[in-house]
Amino acid sequence: MSSLKFFFDIIYGIYRNKSLCRILQNIECKKNKISGNIIEFGAEPLSKNSFVSLAKKIRVKKIDFSDKYIKKVGVINADLNKKTSLKKNKYNNVLLFNVLEHLTEINNAKKEIKKILKNKGVLIGSTPFLYRFHGAPSDYLRFTKPFLILFFEKDFKIIEVKNLGFGPFSLCFSLISDFSKKIPFLNIIIFPIAFLLDTILNLFVNYDLKDIYPIAVFFKVQKK
Repeated sequence: MSSLKFFFDIIYGIYRNKSLCRILQNIECKKNKISGNIIEFGAEPLSKNSFVSLAKKIRVKKIDFSDKYIKKVGVINADLNKKTSLKKNKYNNVLLFNVLEHLTEINNAKKEIKKILKNKGVLIGSTPFLYRFHGAPSDYLRFTKPFLILFFEKDFKIIEVKNLGFGPFSLCFSLISDFSKKIPFLNIIIFPIAFLLDTILNLFVNYDLKDIYPIAVFFKVQKK
C-alpha cells in the first residue's frame, strides 16, 4: 500500500468518525486473504462493523458469526471463556478483532480457537493497547506485542505480530478524538499535524515510535 493511499485512507476513516484504532485495524484486515470456512467472533451478519467484510475473500464456503451477547438469528452464542460446542477442525480462518481484551479466560479462548481451526488454519485479529476503556459489557486486559508472541508461539506458527500507530502525537490524537470529533472537520485538521510531528520525531530516534506508543497490536498466526 502506498504511503499516500495509506494516509488518505486514514483521513477518510476520520471523516466517517471512526477511531484511529479502528481505522488502522481496518487497513490491516484489508491486506489479508480468507477462504474456505470462516468464523468471526464479536460480530453479527450484515453489520457494517464486521471485519470479515473487509478481508479479501477467495473461494469462501461459509461465514459464521459468533457473539456471546447478541441474541439474533445467524449468530452463534459461543463464550470463549468456557468450553464451547463449536465443531473441531471446522474453520480455515478465525477472525478475532477487539475480543481478547473482553475475556477473562484467554488461555481457554486460545484452546477453543485452536480446536476449531483446521490444520494450518489461520487466526487473524487485533487488540487495542493504548486505548480508552470500552465495555462490552466490560474491558479487562491489554496485551503487548512481546506478550502476544509468547502467548501464541507454543500452539501456533507466528506469521506476524506488529504494533499499530505512529508515535506519541498520533496517540494523543487517538485519545482526544472522541471529543474533538464533535466539532465538524476538526479531527481532519488535527490528525495531519500529529502525523507530521510523529514523522519528524521518528527521524531523531533509533527505534520505531509506534513500538513505544502502540495504539493497537495486530496478529496473524497459523495452527501448527
